[in-house]
Amino acid sequence: MSIDIEIGSGLSNEDAAHFAARTAVITTAMQRIQELHPAYSWVWTDEIRCRGCNASLDIPILASTNANADKAFQAHQSAELDALLAADAKADQAQTGLSAPGAFPAAA
Repeated sequence: MSIDIEIGSGLSNEDAAHFAARTAVITTAMQRIQELHPAYSWVWTDEIRCRGCNASLDIPILASTNANADKAFQAHQSAELDALLAADAKADQAQTGLSAPGAFPAAA
């Protein structure tokens, strides 16, 4: 999976480099999540389990379909991706002293 977006000429070289770096981080994180959380298995009619982390994901019993299981699993992967990106951002903040991407260094 790749993210292919044309960067407009309105961006400065610094902004374009930051955008490209951030895109690479997100793409790498997405690949890592797909490796760590590759698939799910049905446990019962109202439960699936992530084969990567063994998390139990509930499916409404009257809506126990593959489509709903897929949605629940995608939500699980998305939450894991958000957590991974948040941890990465926190590590970057600790390393650089920046409070947000592109922000000025925090006052000492």
